[in-house]
Amino acid sequence: MSRQITRGDLLWGYVAQALNLGGGLLLLPISARCLSPDDLGLWFVFMALASLAQLLELGFQPTLARNVSYVYAGASKLTRTGVPEAAPAGAPVDMLLLGGLMWAARSVYRAVAGLAGVVMLLAGSLYITTLLTPAQDATRSLLAWITFSLGAIISFYFGYINGFLQGRGDVTHSSKVTAFTRGSLVVFSIAALLLGYGLLGLGIASLLSATIGRISAHHYFKKDPLVERLRDVRHTAESKKDILMTLWHNAGRLGVVQIGAFLIQRGNVLIAASFVGLAASGSYGITVNVLMALSGMASVICQLQLPHLAALQAAQNRKQAAEVLGETFLMSWLFFLAGLIFVVAAGNDLLSLIGSKNHLLSRPLCLLLGVILLLEMTHSISASYLTTLNHVPFVGAAIFSGIGVSVMTLLLIKPFGIAGMVLAQGMVQLAYNNWKWPLEAVRHLELGISRILVLGARKIVSRCI
Repeated sequence: MSRQITRGDLLWGYVAQALNLGGGLLLLPISARCLSPDDLGLWFVFMALASLAQLLELGFQPTLARNVSYVYAGASKLTRTGVPEAAPAGAPVDMLLLGGLMWAARSVYRAVAGLAGVVMLLAGSLYITTLLTPAQDATRSLLAWITFSLGAIISFYFGYINGFLQGRGDVTHSSKVTAFTRGSLVVFSIAALLLGYGLLGLGIASLLSATIGRISAHHYFKKDPLVERLRDVRHTAESKKDILMTLWHNAGRLGVVQIGAFLIQRGNVLIAASFVGLAASGSYGITVNVLMALSGMASVICQLQLPHLAALQAAQNRKQAAEVLGETFLMSWLFFLAGLIFVVAAGNDLLSLIGSKNHLLSRPLCLLLGVILLLEMTHSISASYLTTLNHVPFVGAAIFSGIGVSVMTLLLIKPFGIAGMVLAQGMVQLAYNNWKWPLEAVRHLELGISRILVLGARKIVSRCI
């Protein structure tokens, strides 16, 4: 189970992340051309409501993936905190425990899908009707929202499959599912818009892409022979409840972390629109989206390595874990810094070349924001490493940081404008998160940061030879 990532894993991971992060950017020009201003605004509302519904999942997927890694590594019991006791080398997978984990995951995602259905189809539909203008076809707009919502509900319902693919080390298959889902969304959406189906076409495209994604995920999920054997596994009600409560112990905490991240990443854009106007907030939004996409691409290796790290923790192999973490730091930093230099040096020139009326922030502010996001990426990687210990120590820090960034932004935006927003985010994160979680990761490994980076560099060199 302690499977190391390959170049193929990395390639598919980057393709999936590129489509996941860049799909919306690819659709924006043609959407702006083919949709009326009212329909384009409504489409953004659709996506915002879907992001809000995503919070109902409360961080369950990374918790599920981590515990699946433990079971495939030979764990015979799951714990609420700490890494389960290491299994003897060559120990078989505990089918009873794996089956209970499967039952718990399906139960959670069915509940999430049902709750999302109520929120989106009932409350969401009522909210949509209050936004419609006389120029819009109410029936057609609501039908577009319903088809879009059904796609999101399907994704929620079968979301446990992604957790199992990631947890058992099928990172390439997991990346392929993401690539097929997002790629088909882009293709279907462009076709629907060019054929004149408008907003309804985007809703249908979302439903079709979600269906394709779930079919491909189920196909890869069934490739594991252990899945077929689970049909014969029977569990007691007590064992199911124990597994469910064990998973929710940390999943709920990750959900709070997601709310904090939502405040940090989305709250500032709303504040900017209210205090400095749409034009200035547009430049800030473009810059943030570009740099966040860059950070997401640089962090792909971290997401791919998490199942491997979880398995190494279960085996109590700290030396290899240090090598993997060092490699992750170095590759992420190199990718992000190369991209940041390019964006700062040539970003606005490229936007002018394509005739864009919007531009990035000034170079000094863009560079400052890039450094802030580099530090955030570093402490996020460290925090992700700590979760492989089956412990989520940063819940309070995440929510307080989210609130702190919002409060500091409100205090600084009036006198300093956009610069105040950038400074607010940097100061709050530097006060605690930027140093706290890398320090905790280094302490756990009982090695100096320089030693961890040397081990990581050697691992990179060995891959290239």
